Amino acid sequence: MNYDQYYNLCKKSYSGEVDIEAIANFYTSPVRLYDPNFLGNEYLEIIKNLSDLITQDFDTKTDCDDDGIMVKHNNIWKFHKQISSICNLLVPHMEKNQYGCHLYVDKIYIYRTLKLTDRVSSYEWHYDNNPDEIVKTLIYLNDVDEKNSPYEYLKGPNNEGVLGVCTRKGTECWYPPPNNSRVGHLIEGLKKQGYTAQQVTGKQGAMVSFINNSIHRANPIIDGYRDVINIRVKPTMQPAPEYANPMYSTSYEHSGVVNRNPVLAWKSKI
Repeated sequence: MNYDQYYNLCKKSYSGEVDIEAIANFYTSPVRLYDPNFLGNEYLEIIKNLSDLITQDFDTKTDCDDDGIMVKHNNIWKFHKQISSICNLLVPHMEKNQYGCHLYVDKIYIYRTLKLTDRVSSYEWHYDNNPDEIVKTLIYLNDVDEKNSPYEYLKGPNNEGVLGVCTRKGTECWYPPPNNSRVGHLIEGLKKQGYTAQQVTGKQGAMVSFINNSIHRANPIIDGYRDVINIRVKPTMQPAPEYANPMYSTSYEHSGVVNRNPVLAWKSKI
């Protein structure tokens, strides 16, 4: 079964409240931007608390790995309380207003972007090439402007995000993407056709929620720093015991490629 088929089954079995118009735009509005105040004061307080703890770890080189591209936190579950609190606010909104089905968190990344001489890895124009039904929500843990690594995505002439060609769809379709899903060589030609690049700046707590195959990139630091928490969700027919849990929500210790079989959902760690 492919993920789009499973997603349709998840929607049919879901009995929760749904914004039908928003759900109908799932694929056509692949990038959604949210103001820091969107989820209220409780959310802002949690983000401030988490930001302070993560900044301290990165500044003191505690529980993190620096590969010269990003500084990656390797002990995210020391923040279990904060992660759960964020997910308990964010994921129900996504169930109602983005997916229209039960969701669970399968990936959480906490990292700091760096100054780079050459664009490599996530700093190149790319898409992730997981099934289109996989959405990431990037949350800024500090204020971000044009100089400290704003998230950047490609917009089409209709002013919406643009999806790359997914080649990992599920058990019925799974093969390598063209050029390893790097699309920088196409950008100038697309701009001549009316496509534009949009950098996303914002205050602490600002969110970018995007289908993982939206064409996007990180920007190297020019001045300052940028810390983020990146929360990835997947559809599920049966609700998980909690939205995020170390039993099924992983980080850098496992590959970012989803399991080919969507039916396994949170019952499988990968």
